[in-house]
Amino acid sequence: MAFHVRHPIALAARPGARTFSVLYFVESLSRAAMATVLPLTAYALYETKEAVSLVYTAVSLAALCLSFAIPLLVRRISRKWTYTLGCALLVLCGALTWLETPPSLALALLARTLGAAVINVTLNLYIMDNIGKRDLARSETLRFAVSTLAWTAMPLIGVWLMQTRGLWAPCLVCIGGALLLAALFWYRRLAEGGPIRAAGGGAAPGRSPFRAIRRFAAQPRLRLAWSIAFARSAFWTTFFVYAPILMVEGGRSATAGAMVVAGGNVMLLNNLFTRSWAARFSLRRVIGGALLVAAALVLLAALLTLAAPAPAGIVLVAAAFFVAMLDGLGPVPFLRAVRARERAEMSTVYRTYLDASELLPQVAYFFLFMIGGFAAAFAGLAALMAAIGLLALRYLPRGM
Repeated sequence: MAFHVRHPIALAARPGARTFSVLYFVESLSRAAMATVLPLTAYALYETKEAVSLVYTAVSLAALCLSFAIPLLVRRISRKWTYTLGCALLVLCGALTWLETPPSLALALLARTLGAAVINVTLNLYIMDNIGKRDLARSETLRFAVSTLAWTAMPLIGVWLMQTRGLWAPCLVCIGGALLLAALFWYRRLAEGGPIRAAGGGAAPGRSPFRAIRRFAAQPRLRLAWSIAFARSAFWTTFFVYAPILMVEGGRSATAGAMVVAGGNVMLLNNLFTRSWAARFSLRRVIGGALLVAAALVLLAALLTLAAPAPAGIVLVAAAFFVAMLDGLGPVPFLRAVRARERAEMSTVYRTYLDASELLPQVAYFFLFMIGGFAAAFAGLAALMAAIGLLALRYLPRGM
């Protein structure tokens, strides 16, 4: 039993927004170092954007199937060991990418996707246990705002290291960041169950993944929250993977691709202000409006890709400003709507938006690339974002 003793250390107080912001920042350092390196390496190894799309599709499908084991892991080995497993998967991603072969890169992509999923689910559980519902907007916007430095600098640093030192260098940064994340997490000693409990007690009603999906789908507010997260993540997946490839295919350098990615990530700074915008204009208007404006800009980028890839990249960066608003505010509809006793199961179903946003667009892009190249793919993304934006304006509660 001595293993479970919580020694009175300085950080043993109830964790708040700053604690989760620090953990997310360090996680971002590890993942962002590979954000541009991975698609460029995939493009070099698999040779065409269609082949890259197929590999990402296979990886996302595998990750989606495996992700439903996360609640089982949480119950069997506890949250802290599940979170640690997520860190180990990020370490594995860096090591497998280092090998620089087509099979190892596919496995590295899978390890990265699963690692992010495991960390995301467990971190959300800790957040919901320790952050009150009315403080979620502040907590989430702060968490994404402080990660801006990592997501702005590390894609450029990762490509620079790859070009000047070799692929091993950004892989080592990824591995080191994941190890640091695990160390900070264990130093913080987060409790397995926080002070916020389910009203009336009781266990979650269902442990079967399929029953959890049915429970999730039966709740309109959770369906809408998932759709908003899916549209946001579909943009970022497209942006991270295909913006660098667009630059390279357009005759620009890998550094130019990294600069576009970094420029989009710097837009996360607007999360310092989105909380006040949501308070002034309502969460419904900010989320719906951001999706509609971003959709219009993505459509403009689609038209520009036909003749001017570089300006198209700049327009995508502008679209990222509005999508970045959703990084901090987008999770709030889910976090406010989910019932306390269903948190683990519903969080697992909710975070499938990550896998779905990496799977479904990739499948569509494989065919759209054959029809009209980047223009057709970006136009399809714009249509998706516009449709979800209209749904958000129509169905998000006015008082949210």
